[in-house]
Amino acid sequence: MATEKQIAANRANALKSTGPKTLAGKLKSSRNAYRHGLSCSLRLDPVTSAKADAIAQALVGEDANEEKLRLVAEFADAQLELQRIRSTRADLMAKVDLNHPDIHELQRLVALDRYERYAHTKRRRASRKF
Repeated sequence: MATEKQIAANRANALKSTGPKTLAGKLKSSRNAYRHGLSCSLRLDPVTSAKADAIAQALVGEDANEEKLRLVAEFADAQLELQRIRSTRADLMAKVDLNHPDIHELQRLVALDRYERYAHTKRRRASRKF
């Protein structure tokens, strides 16, 4: 159990770490998710959307009702998202000079792990539903 002094210290610390305060800082942090282009939905791209629909239709087969098709489409979206992330990683790895690595390129590679974990989670949840 935390003491009153620890609770007060935690509260004081929490007030300090509430994100950026300046307009420039808020603008910069709001763009973080768009650095790789992986935060936007695949459904916005008509070609990728058609691919996802084709995969879902192939997985469902003849007994396709609306609910099952929607669930399988979630799975197909997550699978295509994983492919997009892996392709982005391969492109970044091709650019990295292992003898003189750039810290920013390495940080971008690390950031891809978060997107990949999220896509794996989406695919796993979708596969459990159907």
